[in-house]
Amino acid sequence: MKHLLYLKDLNQSQINKILDLSQEYLDSNFSNNHGNLLQNQSVASLFFEPSTRTSASFQVAAKRLGAETVIFFDEDKSSTIKGETILDTVKNIEAMGVRAFIIRTGDIDLFDSLIENINKETCLISAGESSISHPTQGLLDLLSIKQSKGSFENLRIAIMGDIRHSRVAKSLAEGLSIMNTGKVVLISPEEFRPDMNEFPGTEYVADPIRGLNDCDVVVTLRVQEERIESHESGMSLEDYAEKYQLTIDKLELCKPDAIVMHPGPINRGVEISNEVADGKQSVILKQVENGVAIRMAVLTEILKQ
Repeated sequence: MKHLLYLKDLNQSQINKILDLSQEYLDSNFSNNHGNLLQNQSVASLFFEPSTRTSASFQVAAKRLGAETVIFFDEDKSSTIKGETILDTVKNIEAMGVRAFIIRTGDIDLFDSLIENINKETCLISAGESSISHPTQGLLDLLSIKQSKGSFENLRIAIMGDIRHSRVAKSLAEGLSIMNTGKVVLISPEEFRPDMNEFPGTEYVADPIRGLNDCDVVVTLRVQEERIESHESGMSLEDYAEKYQLTIDKLELCKPDAIVMHPGPINRGVEISNEVADGKQSVILKQVENGVAIRMAVLTEILKQ
């Protein structure tokens, strides 16, 4: 792997290698014997959108692998507010000897322009691209499912919420397709229905009662108000919660051993109830733990060359 921008660019063997390495890190309890794998490597973290879990877990992952320098970039305190382009920012940090860039952006075309102009030895890792892609979140979701279910065959997986604006949904659907998952059902109101050409092999249903029936995994998504144009939704959050909030009653439609997932941040009482988010079927905090291991594996695969 030279870069990690989209899960659709990987094959099943590559994904399995990352999942297996992540599990090794977890099984070793992140022991210190990994602390020299990326010794003397430098990593820059450039976040042009807010982040808690992704930015923090990349920081923890790099530190546990012994990365020498982790540069955290605050857009409000950088020269971009003075008119410097992101490419110039990257080129200047490259000149300091940094080889890997972890980037979160609201721009759709940023990565293409960067790849055309950066040094050939520089690596790019997407930490989230607009509503297009979030590959490491997709990988940690795959790991969480594999840990609970053993494999992806014959599973019925529901993704419920604001799918149209969700980069998490796109990356997870790409990964589930590559792993030959049994059935993926997309559940949302019509106004959040995605372009189904971007979700090949999935089924869309507007009715959560029908969509959740007999599911093995439920992934809930928040309503991404920051990406919604005013004309796109006539549904209030109260109306949305009444029909699409994952409650105990709705969870009972799934299989008894179904797991509940959420990429965060959670809007409690909107897309998921407290009882479900904190319940015994929730693996939400396990996803966060898995995020560190996945990002360690990705950094290892890209930088240990």
